[in-house]
Amino acid sequence: MPLSIQQALLTPNIYSRPQLPLKQVKKLVIHWVANPGSSALANRNYFENLKNGTRGIYASSHYIVGLKREIIQCIPETEVAYHAKNANTYSLGIEVCHLDATGEFSPTTYAALIELCTHLCYTHTLDPATAIIRHYDVTGKICPKYYVHNPAAWSKLKHDVVASLNAHYLQVYPDNLPQLLPLQLNGTLRQVSGFVKDDQYYVKLRDLEDSYIQIDYDEVKKMPVLNLKPL
Repeated sequence: MPLSIQQALLTPNIYSRPQLPLKQVKKLVIHWVANPGSSALANRNYFENLKNGTRGIYASSHYIVGLKREIIQCIPETEVAYHAKNANTYSLGIEVCHLDATGEFSPTTYAALIELCTHLCYTHTLDPATAIIRHYDVTGKICPKYYVHNPAAWSKLKHDVVASLNAHYLQVYPDNLPQLLPLQLNGTLRQVSGFVKDDQYYVKLRDLEDSYIQIDYDEVKKMPVLNLKPL
């Protein structure tokens, strides 16, 4: 079954969708919703209702993976979500629903999460072995609970994303993983994420942004926008 993402963006507000720019995605942070049996939509609506400010809570995520394989996008990938403290400025947050208090993801939910992570690693040229992390790895919070208490299961999750990347994008990824490439941009030598195939360089547009070049994303047209900044 192909990956299907339902977009249900939060209303812009200071508590859950501050519309701060997320200029580069370096990590995917995995969370558990800590609310057994709840749906992706219910958790999305929880974030939406924070806009009222009555709880004084700042929280959100870019994606929520549900119990029935549904995936809801709450925040555009070009904006910051409030999910992992200092990592908010360079990561996408993924909340995952679970059936019980153990926090283990069901086979259906797990499969959808692997597909989502595969898609995001490919889109942002990320190495699953280092780019996919737990909330716990950032703040020490026991989240996602099952995968903090069972490190072997966590290692398997990342391995499954690597295997999925290999299966779906083997023709694109030489050696099946992105790498750092040297690039001279406006006279400055930089390292950018990408790969070389058939003597062609493929790099992330976000890595080209500097004091002269601005990279944005048009949510309506679903395409990147590159502008030269005025001198």
